[in-house]
Amino acid sequence: MGVRVSRWTLPYFAAALTCFATAQVALALGWAYPGASLSAPATLATVHLLTIGWLSLLILGALQQFVPVITGRSLASDTAAAWALGLVVSGLAGMVVGFLSLFGGPLAGVSTGVSGTVPPPVGAQQAVAPAGSGGPLAVALPLGGTLVLTGFAVATVNLAIGLWRARPLVLPARFVAVGLNFLLLTGGLGVLLAWILAHPQGAVRHLGAPLVARLLGRGLPLHMAAGIGGWFTLTAMGVAYKLLSMFTLAPEDRGPAGRWVLRLSAAGLLLAWLGGLAHLLLAGTAGGTAAGTGAAGEGLAGLAQVLSGLATAGWVAAGVGVVIYLCDMRRLYRQRRRKVLELNARCAPWAFGALAVAMGMLAAGALTGRLAAVTPALAYLLLFGWLSGLGLTQLYKIVPFLTWLEKFGPRLGRGPAVRVQDLVNERRAQPWFRLYFAAVAVATVAILAGWDDLWRAMTALTLASTLAIALELWRARRAEPRPHGAPVPPPWLGERGRTGASTAGTIPRPDPRTAAGEGFPAQPVGKRAGASRPAGGRWTAWPNPWSPRMTSGKR
Repeated sequence: MGVRVSRWTLPYFAAALTCFATAQVALALGWAYPGASLSAPATLATVHLLTIGWLSLLILGALQQFVPVITGRSLASDTAAAWALGLVVSGLAGMVVGFLSLFGGPLAGVSTGVSGTVPPPVGAQQAVAPAGSGGPLAVALPLGGTLVLTGFAVATVNLAIGLWRARPLVLPARFVAVGLNFLLLTGGLGVLLAWILAHPQGAVRHLGAPLVARLLGRGLPLHMAAGIGGWFTLTAMGVAYKLLSMFTLAPEDRGPAGRWVLRLSAAGLLLAWLGGLAHLLLAGTAGGTAAGTGAAGEGLAGLAQVLSGLATAGWVAAGVGVVIYLCDMRRLYRQRRRKVLELNARCAPWAFGALAVAMGMLAAGALTGRLAAVTPALAYLLLFGWLSGLGLTQLYKIVPFLTWLEKFGPRLGRGPAVRVQDLVNERRAQPWFRLYFAAVAVATVAILAGWDDLWRAMTALTLASTLAIALELWRARRAEPRPHGAPVPPPWLGERGRTGASTAGTIPRPDPRTAAGEGFPAQPVGKRAGASRPAGGRWTAWPNPWSPRMTSGKR
């Protein structure tokens, strides 16, 4: 039984692209970093437009269709997907208003109430938002964050039910399951930080000034690690495993390499996160006890050092997992059966290259003690090069294919057939992908060199590329291409309605490496599959939407 198209996937994509373009406008115009500091309210708002509005909505929208495909079961509820979208979008709007209402933001004067200053963490290299506002607009930050977290929880439960019903899970589904757990972890810590930023006096009163200072100083790296490393990267790795193996006709079973990628990256990241959290909680306790009792303080200080070492070991294990993943993706491309790749598969290696460069920057920064200096460039390369680059390339295939299923799939067998590739113009779109990745590369160098004007110019180019790619997706949605080939009945009609078709055989079992193995119509091959031989001497088979060719060779 086939899996039907999710009605909410494309609205997720539309909202995500809108947030992505809005964030790039703010960056290009200098409203956020580097025109403002990393802790400025406008920068924080822009970052969350990227992470929640763009990447989270993009991934959640893709999972509405991806999870049913890999599990062979429909989602528990389409309504839950709609509720999740509404909660996340409305909550994000509240968060943006709340960020801009913090001390120093453009809406800070609109708020009423008492502003207070949170004491910066001792030894912290960079404070995050030195003050907050208790006015009616600032309260939108934690309230909006709560709505976003609720939307994440609704989407996670809806997807988790489908995953639970499909046990034992295949490798890509395991990546998705782990990523969803990190999503809730990221959202929960984010709501706590939002509450501290919006109401610092209340946070100090309930948690104490030392803990609040440590949460602002060391909680942000944990928030970023769970979001970028766990939710975004692990989920993207699993989705790429499945999609690219289908698009390139490569083996889906990645063997021991794929399993070790999941074990090392997921377990290593979790160990690093828990070690960092424990070190955060014990750091102040160890210092205070050391001043009072000596022996107990030394014991806690030693425990904190052990936890710090475990966190380092976790980061190393996660890094090794990513390296194995990159090598395995290179092997996947070498094992592919499709010789001529489509544009999305040709451009995806540029995103993998950005991930490889980011891993090199992370290792070099950690070894030389300059990790804080390269963090802005590292975060930009991961968000724009690796995650956004991979997302844009796969959108270029996903949106036309969903359009084909909605508009032309039902016509299959009732007239001349249309291919997915007929909905796009790769020659027209390819320069925009090249421009996007080239601009990201130059922008990364500009951040490292401190060339702010060049960085904003490159951001303007990535914005232009994004809008051009979005236009291509819009054209694919509205395309009405001229059909190819002779009218053929769909395979599910059997022998009924086949004019001139041979009855010498039956439709073979779908190959799991093609679209037919994903709940879509199979493509019979040759005369035994019921193909008819037209006057041109070529055998016409059922159209395969994944293939650039619709006919087999001469018999």
